[in-house]
Amino acid sequence: MEPTIKPPRCMPLSWSTVVFRRTQERGLHADRAHSQLASRHHEASLRVMDLSRKRQTGGAFEPRGESTMDPGGRSWRRLGVALGLVLSVAVVAAIYHDRTTRIEAAERRALGVAKGIDRLLFYEIRNLERALRGMASVADGFAAQGGAAGPWDIASEIRGVIGRNSEIQDIDLYARDGTPIRVGVSIDTAPASLPRFEDRDFLVGDLQSGGRGEPVLPLYLLTPEHHVLAARLRTSELSRMLEGADIGTWGSAVILDEGGRILARTGNSHRFTGRVVDVPSLGRGGTAQATLISPLDGVKRRASFTSTSQYPFIVAVGIAEREVLAAWWNYSGAVALFLLVYWTGFFYYTYALERTERARVATQAELLRHADWLSKAQDASHAGVWALDIERELVRATAQAASLFGFAPRDAVIPLEDFFSRMHEDDRHPVQVQLSDALADQRSFRSEYRVVLPTGETRWIEAAGAMVGLNEGGQLMTGTIVDITERREASAQVERAERQFRELFDRNPLPFWVFDGSTLRFLAVNQAAVDRYGFTTEEFLAMSILDIRPEQERADVIDDAMRLNGRGDPGRVWVHRRKDGSTLFVRVYSSDIVFDGRTARLVLAEDVTERVEHERLLAWRATHEESIGLLKLSALTAEVDAWRAQQAAAFAVVYVQLRDLEIVAPTLGRRLGLTLLTDIADRLARIGAAHGPVAYVPSDAFVLVAKDAAQAGILCAAIAHALSLPVEFEGGSYRVDGSLGVAHAATGDPSPAEQVVDHAALAALESRATGQKEVAYSEGMAEIAAHRLAMVEGLRAAIAAGTLDLHLQPIVDIASGKVVAAEALLRWHSPRWGHVSPATFVPLAEESGLIVPLGCWVIEQAARARAQLRAQGHGDIAVAINVSAQQLSAGGVAEWLTRVAGEHGLDGRGFHVEITETAMMRSPEEVRRSLEALRDADVCISVDDFGTGFSSMTYLRELPLDYLKLDRSFVRNVHCDQRNAAICRALIELAHGIGLKVIAEGVEVESEFHWLQQHGCDQAQGYLLGRPAPLDTLMGRLPSA
Repeated sequence: MEPTIKPPRCMPLSWSTVVFRRTQERGLHADRAHSQLASRHHEASLRVMDLSRKRQTGGAFEPRGESTMDPGGRSWRRLGVALGLVLSVAVVAAIYHDRTTRIEAAERRALGVAKGIDRLLFYEIRNLERALRGMASVADGFAAQGGAAGPWDIASEIRGVIGRNSEIQDIDLYARDGTPIRVGVSIDTAPASLPRFEDRDFLVGDLQSGGRGEPVLPLYLLTPEHHVLAARLRTSELSRMLEGADIGTWGSAVILDEGGRILARTGNSHRFTGRVVDVPSLGRGGTAQATLISPLDGVKRRASFTSTSQYPFIVAVGIAEREVLAAWWNYSGAVALFLLVYWTGFFYYTYALERTERARVATQAELLRHADWLSKAQDASHAGVWALDIERELVRATAQAASLFGFAPRDAVIPLEDFFSRMHEDDRHPVQVQLSDALADQRSFRSEYRVVLPTGETRWIEAAGAMVGLNEGGQLMTGTIVDITERREASAQVERAERQFRELFDRNPLPFWVFDGSTLRFLAVNQAAVDRYGFTTEEFLAMSILDIRPEQERADVIDDAMRLNGRGDPGRVWVHRRKDGSTLFVRVYSSDIVFDGRTARLVLAEDVTERVEHERLLAWRATHEESIGLLKLSALTAEVDAWRAQQAAAFAVVYVQLRDLEIVAPTLGRRLGLTLLTDIADRLARIGAAHGPVAYVPSDAFVLVAKDAAQAGILCAAIAHALSLPVEFEGGSYRVDGSLGVAHAATGDPSPAEQVVDHAALAALESRATGQKEVAYSEGMAEIAAHRLAMVEGLRAAIAAGTLDLHLQPIVDIASGKVVAAEALLRWHSPRWGHVSPATFVPLAEESGLIVPLGCWVIEQAARARAQLRAQGHGDIAVAINVSAQQLSAGGVAEWLTRVAGEHGLDGRGFHVEITETAMMRSPEEVRRSLEALRDADVCISVDDFGTGFSSMTYLRELPLDYLKLDRSFVRNVHCDQRNAAICRALIELAHGIGLKVIAEGVEVESEFHWLQQHGCDQAQGYLLGRPAPLDTLMGRLPSA
């Protein structure tokens, strides 16, 4: 096998490879450096190896400790040392005695000053204690009267004490549990709790900060009634006690509490007040002395401590050592100078004698340091130095070199064959050949091979050597060996990383590529990119990233590509182009890398085409009516407002309200109804495209905008023409009519588009109400709309208050002339508007949604009327109730009627429900279910105003009906109007033919009644037979039961 290892081939793509290779190169450089260093110091290393070996065996290099000084010189040195020692000892003794004397005097002075200050402090605290005891009875009296004004005036007492003792800041009074009774000046740190009074009734508290700008010391006195007086002693008073003390310039006097907390100190205001320092344990009445360095100012002092009073204070006085020993230092300096001169001369003489000895020792130490340095360098680099004796085939190896081959870790001479025996069997012969060739050709030797250690572990070794000449003649090969196992493992990891990355890159299901940061040309692409974009790999590598982007995005692409800042914008969606010209939307994730020594970018492209199209569809659905394809009204107003924000131009809005569209689907079918609506929408969209946006308002209105207000008339004319054309569909055609409302917004008008649309809608309502094709908005319409809203609120209040009236109009059986039923008719007399016609407030109720609660109220009142009729003996008279289309669509009419009837002890046979043709056609299925539920409750059902609507005969056959009511327009002049007579005859015959009875409405003259009687009409009602009246009036007209 080939023992040398070739450098790993360069993979075309990896950023991790660069890091591994740089690490590998650094390792190679380091190895070469070690080899050169070993060769450069070969001779020195051999000398060191010999020196080490001789030190171990007591050889020639072992220091002997001999001196080159002659015996005479040695005698003079001994004599000089003896004389110098005697002089030095005598001088030092004198100096020491003088120093001791000075220090003892300073300590006595410090102790005297400390005791004096301690005595002053004792008298001060004792006076304050007596002052507090003197006011204890007043404090107890004040506490007894609850802290209120009274005979015990503690405030005056406190002022008196403070006046006599200015060192007191203030005095507080507390209950035994700590509750304040009288508190003076507030302080930042109020006592969390009062001290515990055990065997003493006067205590000194902990230092407190705050109050009036300086720390204070609380003094507590327990009164006879167990209240607590707390006086706050100013620490400035303690500082004044220290002034004038005989302690020198650098001396210090301090008052502390027993815990070592500073209460006052000379010359420092309150700078160190509150700081805790170490103090000796004294006990009451004790003293102590110590030498210490102050932690406050760093000055060394001779200090005395005393605590001779009965209060918990310690007074410390220190005199600076620098002042005590100032004169002593001058004396000592003179003596020291004398000794210095003596010893300088002596040592100069001995220096010359020992210089030769020092040179010899230094040379030997240098050799030993060199040996130690070389040994440590080899240990750190896992390297060793070797030298081959070519003639004897012996290898002189350092301990590190021997250890790398598994030999004992010491400097040794080892046979060359032993080294070869430790090599891997596959590497042994090639290394022997390489070494033989290098020796034969007198050239350097380099090889990498494996060694198998006695433990079975295999390590990689790199050996390097060169031929060198010896001073005594002859040659040998010397060099280094380095453990490169870690480097080889790193190289293997690089190769594995290359394979893994190539696998990840090539087999990634998403398109992957790398492009040059400067030229933007593709450097590598994976198979997914080839499959997704249609270009071959060769075509990709001949292109730049600009070739897969649309032309209009070229500038953005270049700008983004040139910003090689580590990452692209992961949130941006780009448009890419395939080879066939089609486009796709992609989200790009990128990172900057170094590719083959150049700056490049690695890109992953995620195809988000389906997601983008879905988001666009959702955005379209959010702003458009999906069934019609036009804008929603909110989207239209937002678009117009955005347009006006850029240019405040005048514009117009046309509101198109289609008429009778709600009956088209029930009549013609939903599919044809949608076809009709879509056709109208397409027409209006084409018209509006030239003027502005168009919106659809479910379920029967459109809004068109003319951005040029002057074109509003042309737009309205085009709309009217479009509506005049019938819609053609399978099986026929249908013409849709519409009401147009127009509203304008002038230039600079701040009104939002929504408000202008509302104005146009009001105009459309006016158009529909008046029958005009087109109506322009005016301010009066807003007033009308406000009036309608007010009426709606009035009607709502009337329903809630029950102030509506129910009138009944009799229905007469034509054959017998007997009243068989009465129709319930609603009346509203408003305090504000007077009598309001049902033709006015009933449509309002339907529009506002009040028709359902209004219908429930009518049903309840009708049930009461029916109960009263029965109670008066007219139980055979039914009550007819009009039910709107909204009530039927909402459902629950039958349930409500049954429940109310049951509350009054009635059944369904005493009620008739009247519905219109429009109600039947608006929601056929809901109406059918409601009518069937009424039939199941035995309620009779009538079709009101039959013949006036747009109905289908199918309903007459399929719905559970009992009566047809002929509209008054057909009954009027039926006796002399042939057309009305023909219609009435046909309708009567039709109803009778399908099993229904007929009720004629609006009978006002005898001739009409007789004609109906002659032609088989069953029942009639009208002013001829009885006007609508309250229940009491109607019962008064009925014959007695």
